[in-house]
Amino acid sequence: MNDTYDFGVILKELRKERGMTQEQLAVKIDRESSVISRYEKNLQAPTFETVRALASIFNVSMDYLSGMEKPASISLYGLSSEQIQLIKDLAEIFRKNNSTFTKKLTPEQYQLIGRIMAQLTL
Repeated sequence: MNDTYDFGVILKELRKERGMTQEQLAVKIDRESSVISRYEKNLQAPTFETVRALASIFNVSMDYLSGMEKPASISLYGLSSEQIQLIKDLAEIFRKNNSTFTKKLTPEQYQLIGRIMAQLTL
């Protein structure tokens, strides 16, 4: 088991998963984009407050950012490629909605529900 900790890799993966540029992330934490670049290259360590802000932005724990918490995993064994994509899309919608919850479903959510229903009726 490889337990190598690399804050820069973790940060870059989270940023890219969310489709954010270094500039966009920098604005969210009130820093210059060059600082994000230095974090991702492990040339500069963030302060405690910055790690806390990043954890909030990416909806992960500070333990996860520090390499101490492993992400939960779900076995996708035996699922079709469409079912795997469906699970990924569902997880992304939950991530997005953790910060802005409304009682009305978005068109994207209705479409996902339709895809789920189609898979369950196969």
